[in-house]
Amino acid sequence: MNVKDVNVKIIADSRGENTLEAEFTADDFSVKATVPSGKSKGVHEVYVLEPEKAIEKFGQIKKEILSPDYQTQEDFDNFLISLDGSENKKNLGGNLILALSLAFARAKAKSEGKELYQYIIDLQPTTYNRQQKLTKPIFNVINGGAHAKNKLEIQEFQVIPQVSDFAIALSMGKEFYRKLQKFLEKKFGAQNISLGDEAGFSVPFESNEEAISMLSEVIEKNNYPFKIGLDCAATSFYKDGFYEIGGKKYSADELLNYYFELIDRYGIISIEDPFYEEDFKSFAALTSKLHEVLVITDDLTATNPERLQKAINEKSGNAILIKLNQIGTLTETLNVVKMAYQNNWQAVVSHRSGETLDDFIADLAYAVNAWGLKSGAPAKPERLVKYERLLAIYNKEILSAAIN
Repeated sequence: MNVKDVNVKIIADSRGENTLEAEFTADDFSVKATVPSGKSKGVHEVYVLEPEKAIEKFGQIKKEILSPDYQTQEDFDNFLISLDGSENKKNLGGNLILALSLAFARAKAKSEGKELYQYIIDLQPTTYNRQQKLTKPIFNVINGGAHAKNKLEIQEFQVIPQVSDFAIALSMGKEFYRKLQKFLEKKFGAQNISLGDEAGFSVPFESNEEAISMLSEVIEKNNYPFKIGLDCAATSFYKDGFYEIGGKKYSADELLNYYFELIDRYGIISIEDPFYEEDFKSFAALTSKLHEVLVITDDLTATNPERLQKAINEKSGNAILIKLNQIGTLTETLNVVKMAYQNNWQAVVSHRSGETLDDFIADLAYAVNAWGLKSGAPAKPERLVKYERLLAIYNKEILSAAIN
């Protein structure tokens, strides 16, 4: 691939904050990639440079990036890592490195005449079980915690379709979202409804359980084949050794029982970050008692191989959330997914609360055959574009299979 030029500029994300867009120009085409940003961040994520500083850094390394002839994605990503030279990408910033890594992937895929997802599959062709069932869309329809201004400590209240057709799953998700809005308007009044960062509804709920019970009620009333998922983001309500929920302090053991009650009462299928991001022991205690429920690690593992290995060793979960900007390159991300699969963990690919219209994670989710794709509520454009890209991929693969 003959790269003629590389540029990076600042754009606005879905929260109106600055983020980065990288563009690779080859002989007869150009491609772009952007990076999101998270409001609820784990301490083990790679360093994020202020976008203005990242642009300065890019100006200093642009010639070096254009000089070598990179044969593979790994070559390019490793070159960026070596240019940075720090443990957590503090010199160049994980956001700058990731923008370049993803733009290179798009350029390489295009130069090889491949769809992006096929290019990613071919990077590690023996890793992913292509016979696994459909990647599930995970719709965050009620927002709490850091993503909304309400009383809810739990950050995401999700509905997850249990069907084998992605088109049906997405259609039902959109319909459910509209029906939930009408339900909440009737309950709280339209003037009291707003949207959180990920397009989920925010209303004056009195408790986490009230939000869950209302989801359950709409599901049952309309006979939707949905299960409920939670992203607790428990680090956000952990203080001085206790978890504060509804004005009450819970020990880790008490919180464990609180989760057991919710899971049993509402048939919850997945629970993410149920404890503080250093509490491997409590994650393990929950996982050991749940055999049909995903215990998803996010802040605990931060798409980081060392953190994931510790979680595997201590049995502190059975699924990992995959966020590209937690680790900083496509190559490192795929290696983490590979480690998870080799240890019988699932992978869930995720967006961030501050998003762009880039749909890279949809190709990633399909390529690695993820259990699920988190892209928020099926509403705002920056959320829908990921789900719609994944639908387009499924349609293309179904058509290709029919032709062949």
